[in-house]
Amino acid sequence: MTNIIERKGNNNGRKKENEKWPRLRWGVTLLVLFLIASNWFTGSSCVVKIGSFSINCPLGVVQVISAAGKVLPIFLIGGLFGIILITIFGRAFCSWVCPARFVLGNNPKSKKLTSKQSKVLQGAVFGGVVGLSYVCHTPVFCPICPVGVVCRGAIAAGTGGSILPAVGWMGVLVGVEKLSTVSWCKDLCPLGTLIKFFSRFNPFLQVKANEKCVPCKACEMVCPENINLSHGADMSDCSKCFNCQSVCPREAVDILLVDVK
Repeated sequence: MTNIIERKGNNNGRKKENEKWPRLRWGVTLLVLFLIASNWFTGSSCVVKIGSFSINCPLGVVQVISAAGKVLPIFLIGGLFGIILITIFGRAFCSWVCPARFVLGNNPKSKKLTSKQSKVLQGAVFGGVVGLSYVCHTPVFCPICPVGVVCRGAIAAGTGGSILPAVGWMGVLVGVEKLSTVSWCKDLCPLGTLIKFFSRFNPFLQVKANEKCVPCKACEMVCPENINLSHGADMSDCSKCFNCQSVCPREAVDILLVDVK
């Protein structure tokens, strides 16, 4: 195990430390949106194509194959590249790239479901998306996927089109999230569910509590997934936002380059 980032400093520098990771994540997400809007590559964060090389959204691939009722090699290969990225970076997409997180998953009135309840709901939504794609013979979630909606808005902004459809649909999704009283990002997003499944194989950039850890809820309070590092939580849920390291009062959180068990 290699500890690549240690939290240093005193209380005077804690405020800046707490703001470091959110600022970096905002910067990365805005950079991705800028690249999409500027047409630096063909596609969006759903499908990235550079030359003849493409990386496809795994959820989109599953829907297309389900809708077609057969395996489509060209989509499958692009989806496998997406799975490789998940294996390398885990759920970092959710915290560092996904543009929908700016408006979804921030409802303070969302119910905090237990891990089991959340997984059951995630599985139901994911299964529903795949099943409906098969029945309707079309990828039913892709047109309304928040990631795709924001990316299409960025493309429209970069090409002089109207962003009103994207803004309007995101408003609808925010309303749905509030009415459902659960978090979109944590409990409903089918893409997040699929990423979680494959992120269990991710050995890189792992967050771990070190010997200084004294059980408390500092990390859990700032974690989008409500992970408490002192309780041996399922780290496949970790979105690598690294907020836990910033707020730990005992500097008991390490970020490991590689953690092979």
